[in-house]
Amino acid sequence: MKTITSFPSRSVQPPFKTSRRFIWAAIVCIPVIISGCSIGDKIDKVTDTVSDVTGNTVAALNDAIDALDQNSSSWQAVLQQTTQKLTADAQSTVRNEVSDLLNRSVAATGTELRCNVDFIGSRVRQALVRIRARLLHQSVPAVEPALCHVVPAAVDMALDSSRRNKLEFFGYDFDTTPIKVSLHSKSGTTDVSSKLDRLTHYHMTLNLGANGVPLSSSSDRLTLEWENRPISSIAVIQPATPICREKTETYTRSTNFSFTPPHTRGDREYSGHGPEVWATARWVKEDTRVNLHLWMKAQETRSDWTTAEGERIEPYYNAPSGWRIDRIESGTESSAHYIDTDHNDDPQGSGPNGPVKLFTFRGDRDGDDAGSYTSVEVDFNPLVVKLVETANCAPSSAVKSLEIKDLIAPGTLRRFQPMMLKLKP
Repeated sequence: MKTITSFPSRSVQPPFKTSRRFIWAAIVCIPVIISGCSIGDKIDKVTDTVSDVTGNTVAALNDAIDALDQNSSSWQAVLQQTTQKLTADAQSTVRNEVSDLLNRSVAATGTELRCNVDFIGSRVRQALVRIRARLLHQSVPAVEPALCHVVPAAVDMALDSSRRNKLEFFGYDFDTTPIKVSLHSKSGTTDVSSKLDRLTHYHMTLNLGANGVPLSSSSDRLTLEWENRPISSIAVIQPATPICREKTETYTRSTNFSFTPPHTRGDREYSGHGPEVWATARWVKEDTRVNLHLWMKAQETRSDWTTAEGERIEPYYNAPSGWRIDRIESGTESSAHYIDTDHNDDPQGSGPNGPVKLFTFRGDRDGDDAGSYTSVEVDFNPLVVKLVETANCAPSSAVKSLEIKDLIAPGTLRRFQPMMLKLKP
């Protein structure tokens, strides 16, 4: 539908209407009119060049994202190959973004990071998806910080103050968004975010020294939050602090979950050429909830490579009030891959160990497919989580970590040992 702009009437009307396109055509053609220039050809060539560069750039990003879907641990080689593909001057902005991402990720691979290689590959893939979305003027997913490790895992107030003067946080993307730190005590909650120092995007420290967080005999715990959601809880161990209770909970969702990924390439019609289909479902743990990350891609096997691709992230499970999720004990990832050969629904079993028991795909049909028909429906396996209470207590895993690092007072450890024995199955 064309948009028509109305202009106020004037007392003297021009003999003809002048459009912006006409003016642009005149400006471009005047210098070359003697040589028989065709303004339409000139504009088309410029448009085609821009389109080609954008298409080639998106293709390079697609190749990188596909490679990471197949092997996330190869992120370093994938990023190096992608920068080598982006050679045109018009691709310099994206090339610089990919190069910065490579340097950023390499810097985070030291022993301090304490996140596994697959984790880094996953973060790299998310960053490439954001770069592609910006290039295509699509909605850009938010950058969420990820926490992998806290040292020490708890703060023992019986320990000499010189040995408990800071907390260290290791993870990814700490520099992209505000992170709130709160001190909880019997008298209330205090915002102590000003005591948090971001040393790098993957390393933060919280000052617990004399000029840092004002820990006292009434302090219970410290928490980190992002967008009002808890990221981590660190116990402050006092003389009467007990060991946290633990329990295992199994959650089964009886309803199915469906997703139609958006059209991203080609003419929307597979025309019997596949599509080739990939899907991955992951349970991702936060402090008090588990989210489902469901990704699907369906790509035509020839011609203009019609593609539908996207990811849907949905809250899946919430811990009961007063409890947080220590870990997921069932499998955390399911995947499927096949080539569609007909117009029927295609069930693909995934087994009992991941989030999905059964993927059911719709790929090709008569008429448009990508963005409207091509989709996946999933049947879930049970989710099994280990829960730890969030009262003023110390998790047994934190106590064990403190013992290994010699960051717990002998008297505190002796007091905890009988309570920890009761937790053993």
